[in-house]
Amino acid sequence: MDRTFRIAELDQEPEALEQIRQLEERLSELKGTDIALIAYSASEEGGNG
Repeated sequence: MDRTFRIAELDQEPEALEQIRQLEERLSELKGTDIALIAYSASEEGGNG
């Protein structure tokens, strides 16, 4: 079965957004360049999710 992905709806999840921001900051420092993370939500195409 194929998986489909859509942008995760995190606007009502401030803790999740803060965790993403913190990880972006740490990765940016390690890499020496700006890093942006994008959260996706996966579901099985043709299935129940």
